[in-house]
Amino acid sequence: MIGLLIGIIGAICLWWFEAPLWSSVLLLLLGIAWFIWKVRLSTIDRIDRMDGREFELFLEEVFTALGYTVTVTPASRDFGADLLLETPDGWTIAVQAKRYEKTVGLEAVQQIAAAVPYYQAHEGWVVTNSNFTDSAYELAAPNQVRLIARMELEELLKEAGYKR
Repeated sequence: MIGLLIGIIGAICLWWFEAPLWSSVLLLLLGIAWFIWKVRLSTIDRIDRMDGREFELFLEEVFTALGYTVTVTPASRDFGADLLLETPDGWTIAVQAKRYEKTVGLEAVQQIAAAVPYYQAHEGWVVTNSNFTDSAYELAAPNQVRLIARMELEELLKEAGYKR
């Protein structure tokens, strides 16, 4: 929306200062193109551009939309969990959010496995916009940690009402 406004204001300014008409039209078209490109970005594409904390806060919105009561832990000294979820029937889940460009390894599983007893949660989840290594899956199974990789995250986003 900001790009569109800048394009409109810029076009008006160019016209006001008697710049050639084509420059005003070009600036306006660039603003419109930028706006359309921004709107067309899928939610997962936007997640790929977030930093870690933005991803955590975004997941707060997603899980709230899915019906969970969400508590965001402090940015530092979170003891392995970024979010704490509670279902309406009192089931608690500690969540580790990993906004990564590379594959998520077993360290994330270790962190959330340690966070579950610390926060007295019933289970732990690791959510990523990427995928997990085989060793992460191997460690997650006996520790009752749910790994939510990119494809499942996209399904959660869809379920929560986000586009694509």
